[in-house]
Amino acid sequence: MATDIRRHGYSSMKVINLVAVVALLFAFSTWATEAQAHDAAVEEQMIAAERAAHRGPYAVDGVFSGAAEGFGGLVEMQATIEDGYITSVDILDASHEDDAWLDMAIVLLDQIEKEQTTNLDVVSGATYTSAGILNGTAEALRQAMGEGAA
Repeated sequence: MATDIRRHGYSSMKVINLVAVVALLFAFSTWATEAQAHDAAVEEQMIAAERAAHRGPYAVDGVFSGAAEGFGGLVEMQATIEDGYITSVDILDASHEDDAWLDMAIVLLDQIEKEQTTNLDVVSGATYTSAGILNGTAEALRQAMGEGAA
């Protein structure tokens, strides 16, 4: 009987320790997620403040389009400039591109907007489609610099 009590007490401690560890992991995960969201919000505020204080590098605001050769043909791009900054990049037409390669290369749209440049590495495995996106956007951005289409 005494060994049953000790065995029962020992397994109760294991359960209590396990619950404590799970609770700590959950609390840490929640804290880390909130901290990451807070950091992202602060970064967005800093970018917005910088943009409000200074005009971006692009001379002309508006919506500009450009095209460049991708894997299967021309990739037509569109860039929107507000207060001298790239606010959006969109693909107007990539109907000749392979869907799998286009799906891989589409990450470049957000990177162009975030980095404010087309001077980025191509996506491995979608090199030519990436080049079409980057070069087509670069052509559109040249118009926003007041240089006209290439």
